[in-house]
Amino acid sequence: MHVKTDAHDVRIRKNGCDIRQLYPWDGVVVPPWNSTLCSIRPTESSTPHGHATDETFIFISGEGYLRVGTEERQITLGDVVYIPHGTDHKVTNTSESDPLTFVSIYWLQPTELGKDA
Repeated sequence: MHVKTDAHDVRIRKNGCDIRQLYPWDGVVVPPWNSTLCSIRPTESSTPHGHATDETFIFISGEGYLRVGTEERQITLGDVVYIPHGTDHKVTNTSESDPLTFVSIYWLQPTELGKDA
């Protein structure tokens, strides 16, 4: 059994989020995707940004707004959102006191046969 504990994992600040890297994980199988646990501080927003990877957010606590491209909607616990690669997105926490937390899973799409990456 392999266990990562919250108390011993390193956190970084990136794109306006507090981030804990979940995968890749040294010494454990490398899946075809990466993942992080992300937290937006009360009344704050992530920096608008996009990636070369497709991404899915699974919201596990809090509430706020998510903007993907030009579309914005309210999000809350249990919501799952897919974000296509190259699409700017921004998460906003509307709480005055509680963090907005979500798991981000992201991956590169396989290239089509015969096309360069």
